Amino acid sequence: MSLGRRKPEDSAQGCRGLEQADRLRALATPNSHMRETLERSADAWNSRAALLDRLEASFTDRAAENLEAQPRRRRRDMPMSSGQAKSNAFDLSGKGSSRS
Repeated sequence: MSLGRRKPEDSAQGCRGLEQADRLRALATPNSHMRETLERSADAWNSRAALLDRLEASFTDRAAENLEAQPRRRRRDMPMSSGQAKSNAFDLSGKGSSRS
């Protein structure tokens, strides 16, 4: 999924970075209420990171199972990419490679 730049909260690694930042801010905060708030936030980022790790592992496992369950397809049964289709098309212009 590379439609653009991912937000930090969309990956487990990013969530762990946000967790670490909140923990460091909590240590530096003299206000007990703010410290507790930042610690809860860090715990939430940690939980989200764990959830994303589990989801990714589950997705990877299911994808591997689906690949194993699919019958092997012969090369001619596989769809062609647009580049392959263009290279296999007839050249009616008379210019191009000559195949006999």
